[in-house]
Amino acid sequence: MERMMDQPTFEKLAADVSKHFASPDALLARDDLTREQKLTLLRQWEYDLHLLQVATEENMTGDAPPGNNAERIREVRSAAEKLGAEVGDEGS
Repeated sequence: MERMMDQPTFEKLAADVSKHFASPDALLARDDLTREQKLTLLRQWEYDLHLLQVATEENMTGDAPPGNNAERIREVRSAAEKLGAEVGDEGS
């Protein structure tokens, strides 16, 4: 039976997913998140990464290495596929 994280804790994770997880696979490894919670966090992570890409393209970031966000987006999408779902514009 899947365990479900309480809503306040989940919302803290969703507010800054990359701060709480070293990688998408680390997120998948959590056993206190349901499949749907994991997918929600992955979708939020990808959305955040897209916002960072736009900021980088507009020279609004100072320390992000070029291409780093694109690689992380691929990792997020791969993690979603492991859960049997797709995230992002490729899946919609």
